[in-house]
Amino acid sequence: MYYISLFMVFVSSYLTASVLSPKTEENKPYGPAPFLYTLLIMFSQVVLTFEVLSLFKAITEINVLILNAGFFVSSIILWIKKDKPLYIPQIKEKIQEIWKALKRDKILMIMSFGFLFLMLLVILMDAFLPVTGGDALTYHLNRASYWMHQGSLNHFVISDDRNLVMPINSEILYLWNLLFFKTDIGLYYISFIGYIASVFCIFNILEYFNFTKRRILWSIFILSSFASVIVEITSLETDVLIAGLVLSSITLFLYALKERKISMLVFSALSYALAMGTKSPAVIAFPGAFLLMSYFAYKSEKKEFYKPLLAYLVFLFITFMIFSSYNYILNFIDFGNPLGSESARAVHGFRGGIKAFIANYIKYIFMLFDFSGFRYSEYVGEHILNARESLLSFLHIPMDLGVEMSDNNEINNRLLNVKTGAGILGFLVFLPSLIVSIVLGICKRHSKKLQVVLVFGLMFLINVACLSFSIAYMVFSVRFLTFLIVLSSPVLVLSYIKKTNLVKLLILFFAMSYYLVISLHMTNKNVYDAILTIKRSKTLAEAREQIRCSVLPGFYGRTSYCYLRDEVIKKLPHGTKIALFPNNIDTTYILNMLNSHGYKIDTLLPENAPNYKYDGYDFIITTKEDYTVSSLLLNRKTKYIKPDYTVDKNKVVHVKNFDFFCIYITQDDDYYVSSMKDKTIVKRANCYLGEKFFTDRGFYLYKVYDFATLLPTVYKNYVRIYKNNSSKINF
Repeated sequence: MYYISLFMVFVSSYLTASVLSPKTEENKPYGPAPFLYTLLIMFSQVVLTFEVLSLFKAITEINVLILNAGFFVSSIILWIKKDKPLYIPQIKEKIQEIWKALKRDKILMIMSFGFLFLMLLVILMDAFLPVTGGDALTYHLNRASYWMHQGSLNHFVISDDRNLVMPINSEILYLWNLLFFKTDIGLYYISFIGYIASVFCIFNILEYFNFTKRRILWSIFILSSFASVIVEITSLETDVLIAGLVLSSITLFLYALKERKISMLVFSALSYALAMGTKSPAVIAFPGAFLLMSYFAYKSEKKEFYKPLLAYLVFLFITFMIFSSYNYILNFIDFGNPLGSESARAVHGFRGGIKAFIANYIKYIFMLFDFSGFRYSEYVGEHILNARESLLSFLHIPMDLGVEMSDNNEINNRLLNVKTGAGILGFLVFLPSLIVSIVLGICKRHSKKLQVVLVFGLMFLINVACLSFSIAYMVFSVRFLTFLIVLSSPVLVLSYIKKTNLVKLLILFFAMSYYLVISLHMTNKNVYDAILTIKRSKTLAEAREQIRCSVLPGFYGRTSYCYLRDEVIKKLPHGTKIALFPNNIDTTYILNMLNSHGYKIDTLLPENAPNYKYDGYDFIITTKEDYTVSSLLLNRKTKYIKPDYTVDKNKVVHVKNFDFFCIYITQDDDYYVSSMKDKTIVKRANCYLGEKFFTDRGFYLYKVYDFATLLPTVYKNYVRIYKNNSSKINF
């Protein structure tokens, strides 16, 4: 049924795009608009479908198909009325142009084979690999599973507030797939399509300004070899996806100025609106992107430059309200703020003043010094860190000022998804290109091409500044830096060297290394280990689950939740009702998906434990030996918290009730007490659920699992299972 839905969404979007795109006198759509329109209409159609159904708590397979059919029929009627225009891509002509450019540069030709190898590898990996990322299983994909089971996009009870407060558009795409398949197969293609859109836009932007095909291809090949780009297009991270949307907005804005087409401005605004509803860095990057478009408007319209910009802003507001405001409105309703709960804003929000802003900016620039996949950082990393520390020390700025999650004073050389930077070519090629774009752009003001590259370089610096005062510094923000690099990747045209020399060969070596070697050895996606896992598994489905659940090198071992799912819950009869008190970093997706297979598992919030009724549950599961950690949610604000404990001068906590209590942790990682009410914000609650708490409610301790004996320390978990005295269900 998913393929029927996909067919209707694609065809209706393709026909509508063919109707709305600029056309020749022969009624044939042309330019970049038809391709981008098709992708944008597909995306917006899926978002609108689920938002409408969510209003009635009616998200089901049949209802999605009904709305798909409505769009499908409407698009056919519109297409027939408009004389049946069809967009036919000029693929053959473009391939001939590309081939001609490749033949003129042997290095570029060699690089193209590495690029094609990577594309084929990514297509195969995205088709087979299960979702394994921690963020995906606790947040990105996890929230889609809850929406599916409740039939709406409304907020739900969960201990990780990212499931609630963050933008939702990409997760709606995951929900579309999950609803029909009841599994996450093929979801990585969403990031890959975002990458394709990014490359398509970069090609068209540089072609628009008459850069040679060799420079264009060089820029695309170098960008595609960046470690973080390779990692992202085989994951559920959305940074390359929103880069594709923002670049689509810029591309369509450029061509709107050229073609004088209002529809292009509408779709340009729609593209940015969808990006804002997908991930917050798109909002952070808006000032830089808007200044870029303002420059293009001024160059095109002179004194009347404000007219297309005002029209763009009007369309952006309208499309944002329709396609991207849903969760911002939910946040306002549930938390009194469109950005989410008080604790979420405290954790992620910027703090530390002007010095923290300067520190963040310096740290983000130094993030470009990344050695993903290479051990050279063991020899030079200390010197890079010393340079950063010396600069901060010279400015009298503490290293930890404004920091939420530290980088532990390390230069990255691993291929771990959430910490991977651009790699060696990030500082070997992108950073010099960025500097040269600004120097040459200022010195040679009469060169139109250099002026274009200059504004893309300045956009990167502006965007880093906006990032630096928008959120607290986190090592994981290297992903946001990837987004900003992709946006400003046109500066890479300046790194192209016509003649073969040592520098060009060095760049080729690193690019091919990332294409042919490092792409095969990414953390949790090692191709050789995956092949061996397939060989030793009975089915592909079994191999996928082994890869998802593994905790040891070579895809061996199982995480605690996979063990519970396979060895405990699946051995219970369908209809078994279970209450789960998870830790806020638990991969609840693994257990929550059992709700699609006949079980009833409810996620409960530890801090609200005394308020729940437990009579209807057969089992209760807690996932920590002592504490279960949860972020504060459900309209809780610091001023309404009444701590039932005291803290002495030695930071020892004294509680009154040892059966159940919560200790509240402040934004400064201190124990919260009532006297702090106007001085701080509580960001999480550590709640203790004692055995007596459950025995008083008709349960007894049935089973205890100490996974410390089965798993490495980093994955250690301790699970208690309580059984209802009146339940007749046994393992």
